[in-house]
Amino acid sequence: MESIMNNIMIASFTLWALYTECLSVRFQVSSTPSVSVALGSDVLLPCTLTPEKNGEKMEIRWFKKIYRPYVHLYINGKDDYTAQMPQFANRTELLKENITRGDFPLMIRNVTAQDSGEYHCYVESSDHHSMAAVQLQVTAVGTVPVISITNDNVSCESRDWNPKPHLTWTDNEGNEINSSVVEVLRDENNLYYIISIIQQPSASNITCTVSNSINHCSDTRQIRGLEHSQTSRGTHSHVYVIGASFLLIFCICLLLRSLANGTPHTEAHSPV
Repeated sequence: MESIMNNIMIASFTLWALYTECLSVRFQVSSTPSVSVALGSDVLLPCTLTPEKNGEKMEIRWFKKIYRPYVHLYINGKDDYTAQMPQFANRTELLKENITRGDFPLMIRNVTAQDSGEYHCYVESSDHHSMAAVQLQVTAVGTVPVISITNDNVSCESRDWNPKPHLTWTDNEGNEINSSVVEVLRDENNLYYIISIIQQPSASNITCTVSNSINHCSDTRQIRGLEHSQTSRGTHSHVYVIGASFLLIFCICLLLRSLANGTPHTEAHSPV
């Protein structure tokens, strides 16, 4: 009986040792929830193994919505571009300086608006695999808003925004002006164009502000709503001044003539 118990204990310790050894080769892939980058810049998407593991002989695959075609693939100790998504051609690099420590971020150069979205870092060894996701947000501060006046309407437009922008009108006292028309469109580059139209208000100054939710940046332009009436009053003022000048000259001429005609003459007296 004692020998049976010893055999059971030895078997238990052996299984526990095998189990702990098996656990020791497991790893977890981790990244950050999201990364923001300005349009046209380079970005690093983190990917790390916990605990530290040498990733040189592992498969490291970055992809977006589907497993293949992929964003970038490292397999059999080298990069493989045979099934890479065309939009990432010559723009990706797996940084391997710390790959032996389980740290291998993905570099994406010259980021475009289409690069926005969720990325997956999938890592597979001979007996284990794990995956993590990171959200890439590509931001773009659009063009300075352009305000123009057509008849009784005032329009404001701006383009090349990402993410989707919003537009507000305010008067010279900071009060918001309701817009009759607001239209937001997306162009072929995945960037947003926005235009808004209002009826010309009575305020002397109005401001158009465009901003988005990521960078909280806005650009404004001001116009004078009463510019045309001020110009008209200025023209009439010039007419009044010129007319008054002519009238003054005419009056002076009449006065001089009157003085000339009214000069007394010395009468000749006959001697007594």
